[in-house]
Amino acid sequence: MPMIDWRKGGRPMGVCWGARRGGMCAALLLAAVGSLLTTPVLAAQPMLARSLCLFDPVGKNGPVYAQLQNYTVAALQWGVRFNVRSYTDEGVAASDFATKKCDAVAFTGIRNMQFIKFAGSLDMLGGLQTYRQEKMAMEIMLTPKAAPLLVQNGVELAGILPGGKVFLFARDRDNLASLEKAAGKKVAILNNDKQATTFANIAGASAVSATIATFGPMFNNGNVDYAYAPSFAFEALEMYKGLGNKGGIADFPLGMLSLQMDVYQDRFPAGFAKQSRDWVSQNLMPTALKLERGYDAKIPKKFWVHITQDRVLKYAAMLVQIRQHLWDANHYDHRMQHLLKKIRCQDFGSQLAECSGNTEGGPV
Repeated sequence: MPMIDWRKGGRPMGVCWGARRGGMCAALLLAAVGSLLTTPVLAAQPMLARSLCLFDPVGKNGPVYAQLQNYTVAALQWGVRFNVRSYTDEGVAASDFATKKCDAVAFTGIRNMQFIKFAGSLDMLGGLQTYRQEKMAMEIMLTPKAAPLLVQNGVELAGILPGGKVFLFARDRDNLASLEKAAGKKVAILNNDKQATTFANIAGASAVSATIATFGPMFNNGNVDYAYAPSFAFEALEMYKGLGNKGGIADFPLGMLSLQMDVYQDRFPAGFAKQSRDWVSQNLMPTALKLERGYDAKIPKKFWVHITQDRVLKYAAMLVQIRQHLWDANHYDHRMQHLLKKIRCQDFGSQLAECSGNTEGGPV
């Protein structure tokens, strides 16, 4: 059985949690939102005053908010006058969008579960393990056949980009030696993240509620034993402080994050969201993937804890159990869940028992 290097893309053949000046999340959200403002679909439209709920952990002094001012000025040339509202709490941004206080919103895919379930389900736990797989899933989402699934209750997906692999951080690297080590340990879980809570329960760990702003400090201060986050958080949230000399990061990705944008269809010109999605994919995807791989590579080698092939299979089996539990609970969109199973099995089919099993919609 061939070995899989999960960090280098997997296959023998081949959440954002923080931002600071120059950071990946800032750059990608900025560029993606900018793409909405530079499409020719707006050329013949009258001036529209529109608001954007923008999640930026640093707030109005953050790089996303500051740099977006240039884009809002440029947007006047295409007939849109944006009022950008910066939020340090992603939940509040989502709430304001839900109550139609904003015309557009930019946040993580996990948060989009409440607006466009199909798109938000892309970020499911263990759904994808490599950037190649994530790129494939996003390309499928951009096909004409998938377009109806990107609209729900008048809200349409206007852009999507990769947000990074999610890894398990442990204050004591010995706790990554086996799944049994998690029993009784505390793990930081973001509020309302049902999949993370299910993960903790099945692993026998104790879930501790946290927010985007608090889970990093909780890990660094020793209030929890584990936290899972993209590699970007290593520096952005200073999680290296919590790792210290004893901590480690399992090199098996628990899933992939995405950055997503939504708009209310009736508040923008016809065709706006689709043209935006296409532009983001064509112009930003290569750079985004390069940045993500760069953040993975930037973590010092001493912190990585290699997960052996035997343990990889055990992790994979646990994730199958979690996803099936959430399938039964109708937590994810079943169409996206089965699609991601097909993508996984196309890459790792001969090595994953689930591919011939009846979980998540049956064999593929």
